Amino acid sequence: MSLKVITFSSKGRSTRIYSYKNNKIHHLQSDNQLRAFLLLEWDDRVKNIKENVMLDDLEATLYSVENLRLDKFKDKKAGDLYDLHTNFLIKITTKDKGEETIALSVKNISELQRTTVIEKMEIERRYWKVKGIKFYVITTENQIDKQFVENIKWARETLVDKAMENKRELAEKLYYFLQERKGEKLNEVLKEFDSEEDVIKGTALFI
Repeated sequence: MSLKVITFSSKGRSTRIYSYKNNKIHHLQSDNQLRAFLLLEWDDRVKNIKENVMLDDLEATLYSVENLRLDKFKDKKAGDLYDLHTNFLIKITTKDKGEETIALSVKNISELQRTTVIEKMEIERRYWKVKGIKFYVITTENQIDKQFVENIKWARETLVDKAMENKRELAEKLYYFLQERKGEKLNEVLKEFDSEEDVIKGTALFI
């Protein structure tokens, strides 16, 4: 089960984003999750992405709860464990193992100073260990290049079919247009294409 952006309020900015890789809508709970998602989607090794994956049957799954403060994650009145989630569960291809599933938690470095956050991650780590899945933590300040992510945001729009109504038709025309003008400066050819096709400036570059 995955969370949708309307499932609960978030301190971060919630986002719905269409993935050209998975051909589905992903529901992300913060800007940091969005940045991590864009990096994962862009990586050719990543074949599938699931976001905000629930830790199903948590108490039954964990064979060892020693030193775990599960009481911090329970409803004080009912005594029921809250639904806990891991940010991402991805499937990647590796040279040695073929395909491998990995669980990822995305955190700011400042969050790692909070005891509750550390305890939550330890619960996740033990849960996925039982499942035979490696668990990693991504610290956004150290492991996510924000400028690179901004570049991905711009470039990925060219991979989304709905980004331009007649993109395929224009792309085919541009291909032959470029072939006919191989000796000319690229920026001049792109400007000429926009003019001849009477499209918005920058369309050829976008394609």
